[in-house]
Amino acid sequence: MIDLGLEGKRALVSGAGYLPNRAGHGRHTSLTLARAGATVACVDIDRGRADGIAVEIEEGGGRAFPIVADMTDRRQVERAVGEAVSLLGGIDVCVDIIGGATWNGVGDVTDDEWTWTIDNNLRQVFLLFQAVGRQMVDQGTGGSMVALASVDGTVAAAYHAPYGAAKAGVISLAQTFAYELGRHGIRVNAVAPGNVGTGNDDQPEGVWAVDEINPLIAPRAKDIANAVLFLSSDLAARITGQTLLVDGGASIRQLWTITPENLHLFRGESYPPDGGRRA
Repeated sequence: MIDLGLEGKRALVSGAGYLPNRAGHGRHTSLTLARAGATVACVDIDRGRADGIAVEIEEGGGRAFPIVADMTDRRQVERAVGEAVSLLGGIDVCVDIIGGATWNGVGDVTDDEWTWTIDNNLRQVFLLFQAVGRQMVDQGTGGSMVALASVDGTVAAAYHAPYGAAKAGVISLAQTFAYELGRHGIRVNAVAPGNVGTGNDDQPEGVWAVDEINPLIAPRAKDIANAVLFLSSDLAARITGQTLLVDGGASIRQLWTITPENLHLFRGESYPPDGGRRA
């Protein structure tokens, strides 16, 4: 059995609770870290959500503590981190899940939409990583921090430009924190989900390329949680400043629509070599 090195580790997950009609990244990540042996401080702005995920972890045999805080407010972030340190005895793993998009054309984005999106997708990551980074430096035992970015931070984010800009900022923040904190044994990475949407954990196994977006298949929330788990674990002990795309191959799609059916055209042939017959 492979040891992930997370048994007994102290983890903080920001945005840990389950929000209806969302993918559930916080819930899946918290449960996955707990199953790997970590004790989880479950931070959420909503008391019911924070309590709910903590109870779910405990019922599954893990250990967890709920913490309620608005992570866009510096004072509440610092209080939440301090509370997590008091409850856990320190922080070895920190995961930031919080985010959300507003939808509008670039010519119609309002100041309020821009400000809200940057606060909830970028600024709150900075506030959390700053506070946890200081804590990890003081501890002197290293650690791992992971933020959820998005594939939209690596390509165009049509009709949600502030979100794409914010997630591109998260990718940059991960690199900068990784560079500055590496000397303290602290690793900082990001996971960029593809189109998980509102969750698709019920999709059938072994069925691939079911749409025009994902050459493989759309990722699930548990796939995102597994990527976070990997980057938080000893398996990624020498990985830092990286962004792991978990998008079913959506971002690797070619610009040209080349398929087995029209390949003969790109070969300069006027008809398929087999005369159009298909097995």
